[in-house]
Amino acid sequence: MALHTGLSTHRRGIALLALPLAAVIGACTSCAASSPQAHEVSSTPVPAPSSSSATEKSLPAPSKAAASSSVPLPAPTGNNATAPTTTPSNSAKQPAGTPAKPESSKTSLSPLASGANTGASIKALPSSAAEMSKATTQLFAAVNRGKLKDVKSALKDGADLDAQDEAGRTALMRAVINKNPAIAKTLFEAGSDPDKKDDFYESPFLRASANGQVETLTAVNRMGGTALTVASENGRVQAVRQLLRTDIPVDQVNDLGWTALHETIVLGQGTANAITIARLLIINGADPHLEDHSGSDAFKLARERQQSQMLTMLQAAAKR
Repeated sequence: MALHTGLSTHRRGIALLALPLAAVIGACTSCAASSPQAHEVSSTPVPAPSSSSATEKSLPAPSKAAASSSVPLPAPTGNNATAPTTTPSNSAKQPAGTPAKPESSKTSLSPLASGANTGASIKALPSSAAEMSKATTQLFAAVNRGKLKDVKSALKDGADLDAQDEAGRTALMRAVINKNPAIAKTLFEAGSDPDKKDDFYESPFLRASANGQVETLTAVNRMGGTALTVASENGRVQAVRQLLRTDIPVDQVNDLGWTALHETIVLGQGTANAITIARLLIINGADPHLEDHSGSDAFKLARERQQSQMLTMLQAAAKR
């Protein structure tokens, strides 16, 4: 009897020790179930656990909204501290653990971006050519083929001499580039502007001067002016310097009775460029005493327009 009583007491003590141990195990199981790893979601449903623990049964089942959400990413560190903590919207279609692909491999720059940090290069874009009429299209095609007869036909049909192609070049510029003086002269005489610049800041008379195309440079437009006249009235100092190295006539008189020197004074408005050009013309043989149709010479034209600096330069140059 005493032995039986001792065994019962021993068993009761083991049972009392097992109760706290079970509680501890249940608490650990609850902690593990509530940890972040337990909330990781995959596209495949997770089977229900086989354990009959009351704590595990009390966990709520993941909702459909949680199942479709993106997988949380680790908190960014260092230079990536400002990066978003969720994957892009298209990451739901990718297998778990696959890095998200960039939406586009092309690099776009804002107007103020230098491109130094992106490795991209910025290139000047050509101007967008306006839609040309049929006659203008035929003109450019004739110039490219070198067909003078077709050029004249297109001009007769009303081709636009000021039209520019995708590089900003006129038909005259194309003729100069192709080194076709006959077509260039025809276009110039028809009224094409030799000073009109393309997207590369070149004009027909600058290109013709560089190429030594004297026949083109000495041609006259419909107002009777030469490329030197046009350059002078527009204040193109460098162009005038280049043109004066050719055989172009310095005192060519246009239909208004003006020479390049007259044009410089009348249209140059006494600017520094106009004074420089007038001096270059006189040094290279321009006569300041030539009179226009109204009987005014270079001195009178400058005096009437109150261009004192121009007048002083003319008087000094005339004494040389």
